[in-house]
Amino acid sequence: MSKIPFYIGNFLAIFVPDGARRARVRGNVNATLYGPRIKHFIKRVYGEQVKKIKFVRQITLNRVCCVVNDKYYVKLFRNITPARVKNYKDLMDFVQPRMSVRIPTIYTDDNMAMYVSEKIPGRNINTFDDATILKNEAKIKHQVSKIISEIQSIRLDSIPGVNRFLHSLQPERAKEPPIDKPCPVLAHFDLNGTNLLFDDDMNIIGVIDWDMCSVAQNPDTDMFIFNHFWNRFMKHIKRPA
Repeated sequence: MSKIPFYIGNFLAIFVPDGARRARVRGNVNATLYGPRIKHFIKRVYGEQVKKIKFVRQITLNRVCCVVNDKYYVKLFRNITPARVKNYKDLMDFVQPRMSVRIPTIYTDDNMAMYVSEKIPGRNINTFDDATILKNEAKIKHQVSKIISEIQSIRLDSIPGVNRFLHSLQPERAKEPPIDKPCPVLAHFDLNGTNLLFDDDMNIIGVIDWDMCSVAQNPDTDMFIFNHFWNRFMKHIKRPA
């Protein structure tokens, strides 16, 4: 995909002072550039007409994301070939039945670095009040630890064409903590609270955004990434006096 379309929306938004208006500018530009292709994609995969496209996470120059008809999640990538996105789909198809939590089913485009998935039902951690999060902190960490164990239990030599995933889909893969003796394992590489989906009792029922899933050399990588997020997140939680 050309770099220019990604650049245009962000460049024009620079000249808009208000944050909300800036997001609208990016959304309008992206809708013009990608709207027709997204509509065709949704029609081909789900047989559904597109009535609404809401662009989200548009600040980055590396990808454009949108929610379609409030039920489909579309992500378009820059500087990545459609073949690499297809590799990502193949890995997700292999991982999905081996996890106890829900993982999105991915569909890719043959000619464009883009994928679509249905939104998984569940609540984002930001929708819970501070008291509920504090009450369930230990429970959340225990569940995350279990999810990491499930990911790492997938033997690398059982993954078809595992060499395709020695480097992640995203070039800016999160930095791994140092380790003296490498012990390769599969890792999510973006396991933070916003990529976890909860039910009303704060049970984790889904994990999304596996774009960076790859082979880590340090088994502590996913927990390291989660703890980094969690420590920053908890600084904004109000604790009882």
